[in-house]
Amino acid sequence: MKVTAFFHGLLYKNQIILRATDTKDFLLIRKMFESKVKREERTKREILLKCEIDAQFQNRTFKQLRAVWKLVEVIFISMENRKPTDSEKYDLYLDLLDVYADKTPSRLKKDTLRPVHISESNTVAAARFIDGLLYHLATECALSYDLQADVRKVLYEWEIWRGKQEGDFRDEMTVAQWRQTAKYSEASGVSGDVDCHHIVSRGSAPQFIDCAWNVLALTRAEHEFFHAHGWNAFLEKYPHLKGRVERAFEKAGHLSIPQGTASEQYVRIENLADLALRR
Repeated sequence: MKVTAFFHGLLYKNQIILRATDTKDFLLIRKMFESKVKREERTKREILLKCEIDAQFQNRTFKQLRAVWKLVEVIFISMENRKPTDSEKYDLYLDLLDVYADKTPSRLKKDTLRPVHISESNTVAAARFIDGLLYHLATECALSYDLQADVRKVLYEWEIWRGKQEGDFRDEMTVAQWRQTAKYSEASGVSGDVDCHHIVSRGSAPQFIDCAWNVLALTRAEHEFFHAHGWNAFLEKYPHLKGRVERAFEKAGHLSIPQGTASEQYVRIENLADLALRR
């Protein structure tokens, strides 16, 4: 079993202590350790764990091409239950291009469109293709725990990268257009029905209520967690979304991220509105 997650880390009396930011990840890790103990009791041998620790991917350059090939490989494994050969991976990549990539006029066939290869895509077109692959994984593939961990790693790196870009493939989309492919949580990668969470609240900036750059796809539990605890706790739990959130507040007019819980924020907004009406 493989787990990709964010942790709080502490060095204490020569012991390394890690605490998962998300309870769901903790439960999965506990299940892994319980399985490990049972296997050790059965085999009478210690089982070592392989760990990769990275500081939130902060110093890593996100490679869109590498992400594409990893996702294509995961899709193939979910279909065939084995790793693909290089030619099989490329053939599947071409099939996925036909479905999810941007199109451009063919140089050979007049009045015909061909898919744009990832190697010739700009960053926005490449991001749109990666989103299509994640949509395919969420709607068409049954993934093992290990494959889910691989996808989450790509998703986390990709979301961090998106938060640093000046332009995003959703900048010109409406929320209605976004809903057509919003089939996985951008916080955890969990597939299924998702809620539309406005980053800049409707009360703060109602003019951006229908802008896709101003929403996040969250599970109902993640959405409720935000409304109960606010941005600080939410971004501590899902730090890969911090850049996306900051970008949305900047795009909405250089607004600062509100502090406190969502209910406290709404009270402040109502108080400001009452004050404005009295003037």
